[in-house]
Amino acid sequence: MMGGKEEKQTSPVQNKEQEKKEEEQVQDKQEKKEEEFKEKKAEGKKGSEGAVKKEVEDEEEDSEEEEEEEPKLKYERVCGDLRDILKRDAATCIAANSKLIIVGTSWGRIHVLDHQGNKVREFAPHNSPVTQLDLDANGDYIASCCHDRRVVVQGLYTSENSHTLVLEAPVRCVTLDPMYYKPRSGRRFVVGTTKLILYEKALFGQLRSSVLAEGGGAGPVRAMRWAGQFLAWATDSGVRVTDMATKSIITLIKRDHSLALPGEQYLPHLCWANEQTLMVGWGDSIKVCRVRVRSTPHSPHLTPAPVSLPLHYLEIVFMFTTDFYVCGLGPLDEHVVVLAYNKRTDRQQASLGLDSRRPQIRVLEPLQGTFEELSMDVLETRGYQEYLPANYHLECLVEDKQFYIVCPQDIVVAKPRSADDRMEWLLEHNKYAEALELVKASREVRQHTVLSVGQAYIDHLMSVHRYQEAAKMCTEILGQDKALWEQAVVWFNRARQLRVLSPHLPQGEGLYLDPAVYQTVLLDLLHSDHQGFLQVVQQWSGHLYNVPYIINAVLELLARNTNNLTLLRALAHLYSNIDKHDKALAIYLKLKHTGVFALIGRHNLYSCVAKHVVDLMTLDAAATLEMCVQHTDAVPPESVTAPLTNHQEYLYKYLDALYEHCRDLSKPYHTLLISLYADWNRPKLLPLLLHSSSYDLEAALRVCQSRCLTVETIHLLDRTGNSQESLRLILEEQQDLPWAIRLCKEHDDVDLWGQLINYSLDKPECIRQLLNNIGTHIDPLLIVQRIPEGMEIPGLRDALVKILHDYHLQIELRTGCQHILVADGSNLLKKKVAAQNVAVPVYRDTECAACNKKVLNHRRGGEQSSVVVFACRHVYHQLCVYLRMPARNKKFVLSAEMTRGGTS
Repeated sequence: MMGGKEEKQTSPVQNKEQEKKEEEQVQDKQEKKEEEFKEKKAEGKKGSEGAVKKEVEDEEEDSEEEEEEEPKLKYERVCGDLRDILKRDAATCIAANSKLIIVGTSWGRIHVLDHQGNKVREFAPHNSPVTQLDLDANGDYIASCCHDRRVVVQGLYTSENSHTLVLEAPVRCVTLDPMYYKPRSGRRFVVGTTKLILYEKALFGQLRSSVLAEGGGAGPVRAMRWAGQFLAWATDSGVRVTDMATKSIITLIKRDHSLALPGEQYLPHLCWANEQTLMVGWGDSIKVCRVRVRSTPHSPHLTPAPVSLPLHYLEIVFMFTTDFYVCGLGPLDEHVVVLAYNKRTDRQQASLGLDSRRPQIRVLEPLQGTFEELSMDVLETRGYQEYLPANYHLECLVEDKQFYIVCPQDIVVAKPRSADDRMEWLLEHNKYAEALELVKASREVRQHTVLSVGQAYIDHLMSVHRYQEAAKMCTEILGQDKALWEQAVVWFNRARQLRVLSPHLPQGEGLYLDPAVYQTVLLDLLHSDHQGFLQVVQQWSGHLYNVPYIINAVLELLARNTNNLTLLRALAHLYSNIDKHDKALAIYLKLKHTGVFALIGRHNLYSCVAKHVVDLMTLDAAATLEMCVQHTDAVPPESVTAPLTNHQEYLYKYLDALYEHCRDLSKPYHTLLISLYADWNRPKLLPLLLHSSSYDLEAALRVCQSRCLTVETIHLLDRTGNSQESLRLILEEQQDLPWAIRLCKEHDDVDLWGQLINYSLDKPECIRQLLNNIGTHIDPLLIVQRIPEGMEIPGLRDALVKILHDYHLQIELRTGCQHILVADGSNLLKKKVAAQNVAVPVYRDTECAACNKKVLNHRRGGEQSSVVVFACRHVYHQLCVYLRMPARNKKFVLSAEMTRGGTS
């Protein structure tokens, strides 16, 4: 014990000597490193206020460096008064909350600082290095301990409930109940020596102690963390979790890393991510555990366990071994942040700035049995060359996602990178597309706007000659800002890339640039890219720029090169923009360009079609015909047929299209169309001859006869009444007897039948066909009697049988028709008689149509007079009818009425 006291007394003196010896070395090294990192632009922030950080890059086998990954955290040194404190003293432990930082030093002092490192208060409760600090949940009380066996609980704002204890053994750790600040919490705190001791408030402010767990040879308690109702504490044998509600141990996680690692140098590190999740880092192993509620069996057949198990237990969710030593850990969302120390240190790489003795912050994603490293940052802490894993500590503020890295001469805070930090990193690494997406999606970006990032992106694209992408980006970024667009034109003009920007320039929709801007683009394209000039002229409206000015520029170039078809097309479009459509039309026709049809349709130039119809037909006959037949009001047929007289093929195509689509308008041209069909499309000639009556029969006949068109001539002869000549051509030229028979049947002319019979008398086959087809049109005897004797006619018997059969069939049909007519007449007569004999009702109130008196007598005993009822339902007294008749008819009516019984 005396030896221990001597070491504790000389410890401050040794620190002073070491500080004097190392202070100059550290400052020289620091200045050297800062200059080196400024040149590399790889770590840290400007000035001595920032933490110096390096990103470690893996090298591939082909010696090419991989793309640098974006860091997850940013780092800052805690400066202020803390720098002066650490020049005189050395930090040994830390506790922090969202308001304050509490730092314990090797001289036994406790410094209360704000987050900028400015001193708020200072205590000197110990005479040797402070081994652990702890704060309650509200930050009102501090608990500290050290190797001088002293434990101090001190209020920051009050002296009540403050305690100072001197124990029998060195104290390595202490923890406060998170609810210590509450009056009825019991004011509990736990001290760890070789055993675990709970202190809580008793009557009259006294402390009552109770041993929660004996050491049992497991070594001293080296770490403790209290969250909610669970206390996690570690000895050399493992990590235990105590339920402070029942004061019973619910779980033991045995130590599973190498026993060769001494507990003094490779300390266990505990962190509660929340009241149900515990993280354990020890040596080179990491475990993530969760508190579970033990399920109770309800089956009556199960035998109860002899030992009552605790309600809660700890389940290891993730467990893996690392290739580094753990010096502290904490949660970052679903990931684990680890303060790491390399297992192997290579001093030979120190000259290259890759000294593996530097501490590292690694962000890991825990997996089953392994992990995935998301990022690794190497820290440049002061005096790192002299430190071992036991000299580093990590304090985590879970809610604020802040991590304090502590070593004897330095304290660095790591924070999640803000949206502005990420934006800076993306811009520094030329990741402008991702930066632009970030500034659009995130409202947390304060230092950049879509416009600023977009302009930087455009500058970058132009610097690497990606002009197409830069031009597209202008549309998205510059929006409706006229000045920015005009400046963009200047940028692209300097790069001689106006042709790339031209499709993206605003062309209205609320924004117009100065006409000079558009003219600048057009003139640049005119002298550098004729095809691009044509495209822009076709896309841009004529009101955007001075069209006559551009026309003059084009004419100057065409004067030197009259055969430049691209410029001629552009000139035609420019003429259209100023309504000089006749010039534009002439140019298109000269170029034989199909755009002439779009020009005619766009500007309603159909009245010019007839003038240029031959050229248009030569260019595209189908489009010309469609235009002519669909706009006959503007393009009348007479204006088209005259220019086409000397172009028979074009005239045929036009009249054919007119006949198909506008048949009424084509009637005056049917005679001409017959001759054209005869020359160009004979299959359409016969349908026209059969269906049209608007042509000259004699002219049509001459056309067909001159071209030896026998079938058409036959039809025309038939229509002109020359049936005998038509029949002769059928029999002699066509030799088509069925057609001849049909012709005779149609005309039913005895002379035609005679001509046909005369032709057939010396032809047995013709006689047979004639007998089979004449039916009842003529008397078969006219043929049979004229058949020469001895002529053998094949099938004559069958033909005669067919004639007889047809005759009998005709007789039967006539007989049947006669019977039907007689029966129908008789039935109709019977219906007529029955209808006339139907009784007609006469009602009591029916009046005589002549005297307007009731026709029926209702008086009892009175005599009913006769009435007359006509088929039209009019009712009269018989006397009234008799009185109104002429005298010569009275006698006849009276006798008729007497016969019918008094009614009519």
